[in-house]
Amino acid sequence: MKLFRYINISLTVYREIRKQKQYNKTFLIPYLQQLENKYGGKFSDEQKKKVLNYYGLFITSFLCSSYTRLRGRTLTDAERKRATLFGILTPVGDDLFDEDKLDIESIRTITHNPQDYAPTTFSAKVAKEIQSFLLNDVPHKKEYLQAAKNVLDIQIQTARQTDPAISIGELEHITYTKGAVSVIIYHQCLDEAADEQMKQALFCIGSLYQLGNDIFDLYKDVRDNIYTLVNTCDDFAKLRTQFLARVRLQNQKIRRLPFPKREKKDFCFVMNTINARSLVALDQLVKMQKKAGGKINWWQLQRKDMIVDMEKPRNFLKWLIYAYKLPG
Repeated sequence: MKLFRYINISLTVYREIRKQKQYNKTFLIPYLQQLENKYGGKFSDEQKKKVLNYYGLFITSFLCSSYTRLRGRTLTDAERKRATLFGILTPVGDDLFDEDKLDIESIRTITHNPQDYAPTTFSAKVAKEIQSFLLNDVPHKKEYLQAAKNVLDIQIQTARQTDPAISIGELEHITYTKGAVSVIIYHQCLDEAADEQMKQALFCIGSLYQLGNDIFDLYKDVRDNIYTLVNTCDDFAKLRTQFLARVRLQNQKIRRLPFPKREKKDFCFVMNTINARSLVALDQLVKMQKKAGGKINWWQLQRKDMIVDMEKPRNFLKWLIYAYKLPG
């Protein structure tokens, strides 16, 4: 029975992805072009890839649709639009820090009072337009603004990750909080704001996802001299154990949510398909460290040494097994 449910949920997620891909063709891609024409700028190839393949596809079809299925319904058109637009705002917001080098007060103004900001860069103009729309359209403006403040606050703290002397405790705080607030704000774009109990579950989900992102972004972070829990780890077996403990805590938080048992089981399964992918990668890192006989200096290795190929039959099979087992 569990296997049948596993297949059924997988098909549901697949249909959601197809639906979002079609929405991106009719709305997202033309809108990106419209923004470029309107503000005389260009989204970089990397930005477009992030928006079309991750933030504007995966997050909406995978994460946001799972939130609504917990409540026994599907995404409304308005919710889909808000979530998709925030998928543009996420990488554009990064550019305000990294490329535009805007001061913090300017970014705070764009976040809280975009109507009061006079942008001069392409990214700032796009951010102002989208944030203005969201603030006027989200049903729970107070909760959305608080979530936006939390995202901005932790984004400011991530600057510490360029310091090689950063402590493990600080890295844990930044990693887990960044992932949590990034997941929570998508919920606050929807028609029902997350209450405290839901936010606790989402905190666990987001913290695990961020750790997984750092695993798969290992090469990029090393290249950019950004320090993470992954590239500073001296014991991947221990990190794997901690990861599994957080998965169990996440599952407990999900089971305690005030929704029907069947919907909670489905939600737990979908959330853990991502954690299963991260666990496959952690297995590889444990094996590498054991072979190296100690802490790995990633800055001395090549890109190929930092890549986890999830298309390898062995890794794909392990992912299926972990996806099946982790929600248990």
